[in-house]
Amino acid sequence: MKRSLQVLVLVLMLSACATDTRITNSWREAGYAGGRFQRVLVMGFGDDGAIRRVFEDQFVLALQAAGVTAIPSYSQVSGLSESDLPAVREAVARSGADGVLTTRLVGIDKRIAVYPSQPMVVPYVGYRRGFYNYYSSVMMTPPTTYNYDIVTLETNLWQVVGEHLVWSGTTESFAPTDVKAASATFAEVIVKALRGQGLL
Repeated sequence: MKRSLQVLVLVLMLSACATDTRITNSWREAGYAGGRFQRVLVMGFGDDGAIRRVFEDQFVLALQAAGVTAIPSYSQVSGLSESDLPAVREAVARSGADGVLTTRLVGIDKRIAVYPSQPMVVPYVGYRRGFYNYYSSVMMTPPTTYNYDIVTLETNLWQVVGEHLVWSGTTESFAPTDVKAASATFAEVIVKALRGQGLL
């Protein structure tokens, strides 16, 4: 029972952070003086069309909430791949955007969380009552481990004119079980960072 409780506590601790996305590294072009982007094309690269659409839709919503006109790339070109430059340029041209926001998967890191051994007191009451007849024994529960995945993504903001990279950021987050909720949280983090840099 005690061990089951430890596992539950560990799972809850990790789940509490499951929607958290943090920017681990970011860069901004120091010489950029083009002002705030007004119309942004959102590109989420990946093999799964459904996940891509959900991801782009949530990013579009976050950008629109920040007062930016946003267009999902799937509405311009289907089956987009980051290596297919002609298709990427076609989508950009169709959108009429002045900025392009791209996100790609960098990797998935498998990690292990360890909940250390804990003392467990098991009381034992003797035949006679009283303080000195109350005995207890102490046992150590074994360590508990929990496996989880950390997803690393790279997001870039490009200026359409000159295909110039303006901002880049790397993020880490727990592998999501709810793609829509995770995408919304991720988009909010990125949009907040871009607004903080005066790019949106």
